[in-house]
Amino acid sequence: MQLTVGKTKSEATIKVTIEVMSWLKEDFGHEGWDKLVFEEAISPRTSIMGLLHLMADKYPKFGHKAFADSRQDFFDYCAVILNGSFLSAPTALNTELKEGDNIKLTPGFYGG
Repeated sequence: MQLTVGKTKSEATIKVTIEVMSWLKEDFGHEGWDKLVFEEAISPRTSIMGLLHLMADKYPKFGHKAFADSRQDFFDYCAVILNGSFLSAPTALNTELKEGDNIKLTPGFYGG
């Protein structure tokens, strides 16, 4: 008798696409003029902030800059765009990601 073993809900993952723009690519170990695009498999119900923390663990240079203050509970290192929409409210970073979502990280906009 052969048993078929499938993934349990706790082992299931979803895939999201991450695009890193401009000089931020260097924080991810990427050099060159082309944009950096990669897929990341994450647990269902992962928030955008959760993904940013995962990226900080995986890419220490990004982590040191993005979360330089370990007490920081907000994210202002770069602009975050979800499926083409800028996330301007800090609470938007609590949005749970879904299969196929596109997250773009781009340098923040400053000036007046």
